[in-house]
Amino acid sequence: MKIGIVISITMLGSFFSGMMGITMKYIIDTNVPIINSINPASMITDGLYSLYYYDTLNRFWLDVSGLIIFSAIMVILSWISLRRQKYDSI
Repeated sequence: MKIGIVISITMLGSFFSGMMGITMKYIIDTNVPIINSINPASMITDGLYSLYYYDTLNRFWLDVSGLIIFSAIMVILSWISLRRQKYDSI
């Protein structure tokens, strides 16, 4: 059950980021831009597009810094939730 939930969330994020059709990324960016600004898959694809299309690296580093912040938040949340667990075998 846990694996199915994780895969479905990942596929939904990939769908919103335009990995299954570039028009979906445009639709999400025009109607609900907050989804793509917090979606890690969208940050990765946007960073790769910015490397290809733009002369400067400003947008790329903005996406990389967003991914680093997102990763740090997820690591902290994982650490907080995992430190509360106690094991009987230890």
